Amino acid sequence: MNDDELVALLRASGRDTSPSGLAEILADRLDGGLTQSAVVFYFKRAFPGTPLRVLLEAGAWRRLSDGELSTEEFDGMLARWFR
Repeated sequence: MNDDELVALLRASGRDTSPSGLAEILADRLDGGLTQSAVVFYFKRAFPGTPLRVLLEAGAWRRLSDGELSTEEFDGMLARWFR
């Protein structure tokens, strides 16, 4: 799956899937695994209205880093731009 196809999949799935669910879709399709930079890159392309600052702050999600952000907080932080 190329980048454009993955972005289209995230956009289509964003209507019915939480941000953390979208991250799992992304993780399943990336060879290098899920990283903060991959989340920022693909989420910004799929949901361009999301402020870059918010995406960078979302990198504190425990799934992506040693940060303190829970899955619920990650979802809450991003949900308004993904619907």
